[in-house]
Amino acid sequence: RFRGQCLTDNDVQVLGAMAPSWTNLQVLDLSGNAFGVAGLEQLPLNEMHRLKVLDLSRNDFDHAGIECLARKLAVMEGLEELYLGWCSIGDQGAEILSKSLGNLGNLKVLEMRKNKIGNKSAAALAPALGMMTQLQTLNLRKNLIGDEGAVALAQALEKMTRLQSLDLNCNQLGGEGAVALARAIGSLTELQVLEMGGNNIGDKGAVALAPALGKMTQLQILGLHENSIGDEGAAALAPALGMMTQLRTLYLHENEIEDEGAAALAPVQRAIEGRGGDFSIS
Repeated sequence: RFRGQCLTDNDVQVLGAMAPSWTNLQVLDLSGNAFGVAGLEQLPLNEMHRLKVLDLSRNDFDHAGIECLARKLAVMEGLEELYLGWCSIGDQGAEILSKSLGNLGNLKVLEMRKNKIGNKSAAALAPALGMMTQLQTLNLRKNLIGDEGAVALAQALEKMTRLQSLDLNCNQLGGEGAVALARAIGSLTELQVLEMGGNNIGDKGAVALAPALGKMTQLQILGLHENSIGDEGAAALAPALGMMTQLRTLYLHENEIEDEGAAALAPVQRAIEGRGGDFSIS
């Protein structure tokens, strides 16, 4: 692990020269460093056939760096966890990476938070994500995904039947985006964590999500905070939330729920707190 060591291109080139001896290496953490394409070129990632976990998050790769990474990822079919958060991937980078990511059929964890991924990026990534049928954790928080991106993402999510954790916190989904995602989310019966806070989905989104949530009997953590949900949305959510017997954490703070909505949610609050869980509302 070389996390946060301020490694430069020269440092990574030295590591690359040592890499042939890492024949049994399964975890490589190079997150939070300062190297670019010159260093990345010298890392024989595509020759590390036993590598299961690769963390390159918090490295600000440019266009050439993303292209280099894509070439190496294309043949890393045994990879199970890939962390690319805070890498400034953007629309162009997402399009470059999409073809390579589609080859990672054994991937179980994909983390791409805070990468300026918008509607165009989501549409580019969606076909590759749809091929990741073993994926258990998908983290796309703090991006720029709106309703058009949500439509593309929903098509991929319907194929991720083993997904256990989905984090879409702090995007730009809105009500229409939540409507697009609702049907796909309802098919994710193994989901245990769903984070959709900070998306301004409003009552429209809450009403659309309610039937899907009622099917998610394994869900333990649900984040719908900071979403402009009012009494109408709260009343629609309450019956579905009442059926989620495994739910232990429910975040509804920073919404627009008043007395009527709070009263509808009161039985849910009692049930969660009775299980020793955490219920937040304001």
